[in-house]
Amino acid sequence: MKHRVADHSVSLLATQIFWGVMLLFCGCAIYLLFRSQTINLYQWSAAAGFSSIIEPLRQSVHGWQIPNIVRFSLPDGLYCASYILLMDAAWKGGKASKRIAVSLIPLIAIIHELLQGMGLVRGTFDLCDLACYAIPLIIYFAVTTIFFNHFFNN
Repeated sequence: MKHRVADHSVSLLATQIFWGVMLLFCGCAIYLLFRSQTINLYQWSAAAGFSSIIEPLRQSVHGWQIPNIVRFSLPDGLYCASYILLMDAAWKGGKASKRIAVSLIPLIAIIHELLQGMGLVRGTFDLCDLACYAIPLIIYFAVTTIFFNHFFNN
Protein backbone atom coordinates (compact mmCIF):
# COMPACT_ATOMS: atom_id res chain seq x y z
CA MET A 1 0.00 0.00 0.00
CA LYS A 2 2.84 2.38 0.89
CA HIS A 3 4.46 1.78 -2.52
CA ARG A 4 1.18 2.59 -4.28
CA VAL A 5 0.82 5.90 -2.39
CA ALA A 6 4.42 6.83 -3.27
CA ASP A 7 3.77 6.07 -6.96
CA HIS A 8 0.61 8.21 -6.82
CA SER A 9 2.55 11.08 -5.20
CA VAL A 10 5.26 11.00 -7.85
CA SER A 11 2.65 10.86 -10.60
CA LEU A 12 0.74 13.79 -9.09
CA LEU A 13 3.95 15.78 -8.71
CA ALA A 14 4.96 15.13 -12.33
CA THR A 15 1.47 16.08 -13.52
CA GLN A 16 1.53 19.32 -11.53
CA ILE A 17 4.95 20.26 -12.89
CA PHE A 18 3.92 19.42 -16.46
CA TRP A 19 0.74 21.51 -16.31
CA GLY A 20 2.48 24.32 -14.43
CA VAL A 21 5.09 24.60 -17.17
CA MET A 22 2.48 24.27 -19.93
CA LEU A 23 0.32 27.06 -18.46
CA LEU A 24 3.39 29.28 -18.13
CA PHE A 25 4.32 28.52 -21.74
CA CYS A 26 0.78 29.29 -22.96
CA GLY A 27 0.71 32.62 -21.11
CA CYS A 28 4.08 33.55 -22.59
CA ALA A 29 2.97 32.49 -26.07
CA ILE A 30 -0.09 34.75 -25.90
CA TYR A 31 2.08 37.67 -24.81
CA LEU A 32 4.71 37.05 -27.46
CA LEU A 33 2.26 36.48 -30.32
CA PHE A 34 -0.51 38.97 -29.62
CA ARG A 35 0.93 41.79 -27.51
CA SER A 36 3.14 44.75 -28.35
CA GLN A 37 6.80 44.21 -29.08
CA THR A 38 7.60 46.72 -26.35
CA ILE A 39 6.68 44.36 -23.50
CA ASN A 40 9.58 43.07 -21.41
CA LEU A 41 9.00 39.41 -22.29
CA TYR A 42 9.35 40.19 -25.99
CA GLN A 43 12.51 42.23 -25.38
CA TRP A 44 14.01 39.44 -23.25
CA SER A 45 13.15 36.83 -25.89
CA ALA A 46 14.73 38.95 -28.61
CA ALA A 47 17.85 39.47 -26.49
CA ALA A 48 18.04 35.68 -25.98
CA GLY A 49 18.01 35.22 -29.77
CA PHE A 50 14.46 33.91 -30.20
CA SER A 51 13.35 36.58 -32.70
CA SER A 52 13.90 34.22 -35.63
CA ILE A 53 11.31 31.88 -34.12
CA ILE A 54 8.89 34.46 -32.73
CA GLU A 55 8.64 36.79 -35.75
CA PRO A 56 7.36 34.18 -38.24
CA LEU A 57 4.83 33.01 -35.65
CA ARG A 58 3.69 36.62 -35.05
CA GLN A 59 3.27 37.07 -38.79
CA SER A 60 1.25 33.87 -39.13
CA VAL A 61 -1.29 35.03 -36.53
CA HIS A 62 -1.23 38.71 -37.50
CA GLY A 63 -4.79 38.75 -38.84
CA TRP A 64 -6.34 36.77 -35.99
CA GLN A 65 -8.98 38.61 -34.02
CA ILE A 66 -8.83 37.32 -30.47
CA PRO A 67 -10.96 38.66 -27.61
CA ASN A 68 -9.34 41.25 -25.34
CA ILE A 69 -9.79 38.98 -22.33
CA VAL A 70 -7.54 36.42 -24.05
CA ARG A 71 -4.98 39.03 -25.09
CA PHE A 72 -4.83 41.06 -21.90
CA SER A 73 -6.23 39.09 -18.94
CA LEU A 74 -5.84 35.37 -19.62
CA PRO A 75 -2.02 35.32 -19.65
CA ASP A 76 -1.87 36.69 -16.11
CA GLY A 77 -4.43 34.10 -15.01
CA LEU A 78 -2.34 31.39 -16.64
CA TYR A 79 0.74 32.70 -14.82
CA CYS A 80 -1.17 32.58 -11.51
CA ALA A 81 -2.36 29.03 -12.20
CA SER A 82 1.18 28.01 -13.15
CA TYR A 83 2.57 29.52 -9.95
CA ILE A 84 -0.07 27.72 -7.89
CA LEU A 85 0.69 24.33 -9.43
CA LEU A 86 4.47 24.70 -9.28
CA MET A 87 4.49 26.08 -5.73
CA ASP A 88 2.17 23.30 -4.58
CA ALA A 89 4.48 20.74 -6.18
CA ALA A 90 7.65 22.28 -4.74
CA TRP A 91 6.50 23.17 -1.22
CA LYS A 92 7.70 20.75 1.42
CA GLY A 93 6.26 22.46 4.50
CA GLY A 94 3.04 21.73 6.32
CA LYS A 95 -0.46 22.13 4.94
CA ALA A 96 -1.02 25.61 6.38
CA SER A 97 2.33 27.01 5.23
CA LYS A 98 1.81 25.46 1.80
CA ARG A 99 -1.56 27.19 1.44
CA ILE A 100 0.02 30.51 2.38
CA ALA A 101 2.89 30.04 -0.07
CA VAL A 102 0.58 28.93 -2.87
CA SER A 103 -1.76 31.88 -2.25
CA LEU A 104 0.90 34.58 -1.97
CA ILE A 105 1.31 35.76 -5.58
CA PRO A 106 -2.36 35.36 -6.59
CA LEU A 107 -3.44 37.30 -3.48
CA ILE A 108 -0.95 40.07 -4.23
CA ALA A 109 -2.35 40.29 -7.77
CA ILE A 110 -5.94 40.35 -6.48
CA ILE A 111 -5.16 43.02 -3.88
CA HIS A 112 -3.29 45.10 -6.46
CA GLU A 113 -6.25 44.93 -8.84
CA LEU A 114 -8.67 45.93 -6.07
CA LEU A 115 -6.40 48.85 -5.08
CA GLN A 116 -6.45 49.95 -8.71
CA GLY A 117 -10.23 49.94 -8.54
CA MET A 118 -10.10 52.18 -5.46
CA GLY A 119 -7.64 54.52 -7.15
CA LEU A 120 -4.93 53.84 -4.57
CA VAL A 121 -2.37 52.45 -7.02
CA ARG A 122 -1.63 53.25 -10.64
CA GLY A 123 -3.29 51.19 -13.32
CA THR A 124 -6.71 50.40 -14.64
CA PHE A 125 -9.08 48.17 -12.70
CA ASP A 126 -10.35 45.31 -14.84
CA LEU A 127 -12.91 42.81 -13.61
CA CYS A 128 -11.60 40.25 -16.12
CA ASP A 129 -8.10 40.57 -14.64
CA LEU A 130 -9.54 40.10 -11.17
CA ALA A 131 -11.43 36.98 -12.27
CA CYS A 132 -8.34 35.55 -13.99
CA TYR A 133 -6.34 35.97 -10.76
CA ALA A 134 -9.05 34.65 -8.47
CA ILE A 135 -10.41 31.65 -10.40
CA PRO A 136 -7.21 29.53 -10.29
CA LEU A 137 -6.93 30.16 -6.56
CA ILE A 138 -10.57 29.24 -5.95
CA ILE A 139 -10.17 26.07 -8.01
CA TYR A 140 -7.00 25.16 -6.11
CA PHE A 141 -8.70 25.47 -2.73
CA ALA A 142 -11.79 23.61 -3.92
CA VAL A 143 -9.78 20.74 -5.40
CA THR A 144 -7.35 20.41 -2.49
CA THR A 145 -10.18 20.56 0.05
CA ILE A 146 -12.14 17.86 -1.80
CA PHE A 147 -8.96 15.78 -2.25
CA PHE A 148 -8.00 16.00 1.43
CA ASN A 149 -11.53 15.31 2.62
CA HIS A 150 -11.89 12.32 0.31
CA PHE A 151 -8.53 10.64 0.90
CA PHE A 152 -7.86 11.51 4.52
CA ASN A 153 -11.33 11.28 6.05
CA ASN A 154 -12.10 7.81 4.63
